[in-house]
Amino acid sequence: MKLNKIGARLALIPLIMVGWAQGNELKAPKSTNDATVLGKLEYPYTFKYEGNPLSRMHSAADPDVNVWDGVVWMYCSQDRKVDPAKHKHHYDAMDGYHAFSSTDLINWTDHGEIFHSSDVKWAWEKGGFLWAPGAARKAGKYYLYYPLKDKAGRWRVGVAVSDSPTGPFVDSGRPLAGLEGIDPKVFVDDDGQAYIYNNPGVVAKLKPSMIELAEEARKIVYAPEEIMKNETLQYLEGPYLHKRNGRYYFSYTNWKNKTDQGFYAIGTNPYGPFEWKGAVGPRPAGAQDHHSIVEFKGQWYYFYHIAEKEFPLYKESQGRIACYDKLYYNEDGTMQLVRHTR
Repeated sequence: MKLNKIGARLALIPLIMVGWAQGNELKAPKSTNDATVLGKLEYPYTFKYEGNPLSRMHSAADPDVNVWDGVVWMYCSQDRKVDPAKHKHHYDAMDGYHAFSSTDLINWTDHGEIFHSSDVKWAWEKGGFLWAPGAARKAGKYYLYYPLKDKAGRWRVGVAVSDSPTGPFVDSGRPLAGLEGIDPKVFVDDDGQAYIYNNPGVVAKLKPSMIELAEEARKIVYAPEEIMKNETLQYLEGPYLHKRNGRYYFSYTNWKNKTDQGFYAIGTNPYGPFEWKGAVGPRPAGAQDHHSIVEFKGQWYYFYHIAEKEFPLYKESQGRIACYDKLYYNEDGTMQLVRHTR
């Protein structure tokens, strides 16, 4: 890592090690080259988008995408090389989040690893299991929501905070009380109220601190009962919420569907109930759909990931890599099925 990058991170330490962060210990960024497709990388790493997949040098899965002040920020999990002596499955080895940014969707910067499970004192001692992240910004602070197994092996959701979108992110010290499971997604409405969505298809308001629930999580009604009980159409994971023209779009993934895996519904408030509309994302090559939907410079985009054997990392782990394609709306506000491109 370049010296000026290290200096910038060190300069943030006095600001972050205050109040809620007392007692936490900042660590240097971890090595991420065990998730690199080819060679070794020094961060920040800059590259140009040349068509999908977006990141061809580094595993970048589960893209959580936000647009802040004209900059696209993508937070991703990592598929790492598997050690058979330690890992039963490649999902066991996932660890550490990366942040990517771009001002034009062509020129990108991979800022390197911004968070790691070893930064969490309440985490399972075995490490790994740092799955799909969710990021949010409020009142000048940046929040990273992450699923992780606690010391009892249960899935919990933690929160780490920073003064910068590139970190360093410092854990709040405890998981969110009243919330278990994976795939946290945070939506901040126009009035500043934040909501967290998570498996198994629940939603709850967050307190202004952004590190506590303001209420008990409630189940989301996103479709008629026959859809919610249909094995290949029902919600399974990956909740996402975005807003367009005053309407709220709740979307999710069904990885059992062999044709389309991204589905959505529309409502008039962040809680629902929502009116189910059907598919928006096709089944990705070699992977399950896990998407983000954002508007940038007047165009909407659908971010997701793929995994193909043509990439060297796939031979040792799943090697999922982020992609994006344009998303279009019909006149009635429904979304057209995304067309995956290469």
